Amino acid sequence: MIQELLARYGIEADKQQGQHFLASERILDKEVDAADIEADDVVLEIGAGLGTLTERLAEKADRVIAVEKDQNLVSVLEDRLSTYDNVTITQGDIMDMEWPSFDRCVSNPPYHLSSELIEALGTRQRFSVMVLQKQFADRLTAEPGEDGYSRLTVMARYYFIPVVLETVGADLFYPRPEVDSSLVKLYPRKDRHGIQDEEAFFRTSRALFTHKRKKVRNAVVDARHILNTEKDKVKAVRDEVPHSEQRVINLDIPAINDICQFLEDEL
Repeated sequence: MIQELLARYGIEADKQQGQHFLASERILDKEVDAADIEADDVVLEIGAGLGTLTERLAEKADRVIAVEKDQNLVSVLEDRLSTYDNVTITQGDIMDMEWPSFDRCVSNPPYHLSSELIEALGTRQRFSVMVLQKQFADRLTAEPGEDGYSRLTVMARYYFIPVVLETVGADLFYPRPEVDSSLVKLYPRKDRHGIQDEEAFFRTSRALFTHKRKKVRNAVVDARHILNTEKDKVKAVRDEVPHSEQRVINLDIPAINDICQFLEDEL
């Protein structure tokens, strides 16, 4: 179907722009089913491509806002979806525009936007279902101590409960990418952590994970520029920092918050 659509409209996929279209009807259907769309929902789709997901969303939602950067693909969307009066097609880069009001996000976005999208959707606390690069999805769900555990993991786990539903093989895309993907469900749940100062928490997380293999006592000294403090000040308290002998990669969110609160009080 994807190849037929591209041929019909005289379009070639631009691999440099990350254009790899999901060609599996089963995965598209599963993605929509996983989104649990209500009849009055406004759904945001980022990277609408050829509209194969968009048309499925339009059958379920009250309104679909389909954002697509490529003007050639926007023309395809306008033609293919002309019979759907509940679809709004917007041309542009979602990260360069004012975000619309929406209830949930269901998308197969360009993979280079993944980190920014997790943060943007997390800030807005919007339930989301997306197909993401498998390596990226594995980092979202990594456990403390695992190689993939990183500042990205902490950010994702702070904002969401991320769940990988299924691996999506590279052979299910056209043109075929070099990597596999994952179908991911993101449940917004940031209030469960009870963190009062979000800005300070993320600053501490960024500082610590700049040196994620080091012990906490050394990481806070080496990342003092991120913490906006002087070397002598942080060295004076480094042995008193909670979890000081643990390595950063082993810290969960409550432990990072313990460190954050201590540093905010002492520095």
